[in-house]
Amino acid sequence: MYRRLTPAPSKIPPASTSLGLCAGLFQGVWLLVAAALTFLPVGTFEINREASRIEFLVKDNRGGFTGVVRDLTASAVVREQGSSFIGDLQVQIDARTMTTGVGVRDNQMRRDFLETDKFPFITFRGTIAPVDRVGALPFRSAMKGVLAIKQRTQEIEIPVRVTALRDTYLAEGQVTVKMSDFKIPIPRFLIFVAEDPVTISFKVRFGQK
Repeated sequence: MYRRLTPAPSKIPPASTSLGLCAGLFQGVWLLVAAALTFLPVGTFEINREASRIEFLVKDNRGGFTGVVRDLTASAVVREQGSSFIGDLQVQIDARTMTTGVGVRDNQMRRDFLETDKFPFITFRGTIAPVDRVGALPFRSAMKGVLAIKQRTQEIEIPVRVTALRDTYLAEGQVTVKMSDFKIPIPRFLIFVAEDPVTISFKVRFGQK
């Protein structure tokens, strides 16, 4: 004897319930993004010199050379601006401490090209702000401002990737500038002739003051 089985009632939620769940999920994700934005640290931050590095690359007809910045100071004041954030930046590099690791070349760079006895500091003043909505780390930002070398100034824009921690910002980026824009003679020595562009790369860490 066989007994006919009655199908169990469907457990698929009605369309209205599914739409409600999707709307709730979307709202939850949006709240998480908004919370991440709200929790970005604001206030005054100073560079951690031991955890930061700025390098420069000069190409020439024999390959080129690199150098590093040993002494720099920098500060940033981060504040909310509308639905995003913006930071006011001030950077100062002691050009007398820039080094390529070769004493003769360093002395010539400081004496004949950067003239550090007259112009000891290189400065940047500007702002940094996200270019996208802040919802993931790291996030893309743009650093815009005025770079001053030997009292000559140029407006520059640098693409930067920023990671925000509880009380710390990490930033890295790269920009190319031309020596001729700052009236710096093109270095040449015997058969070595440098190119005009200089590539500057940086990875820096700012901590809350």
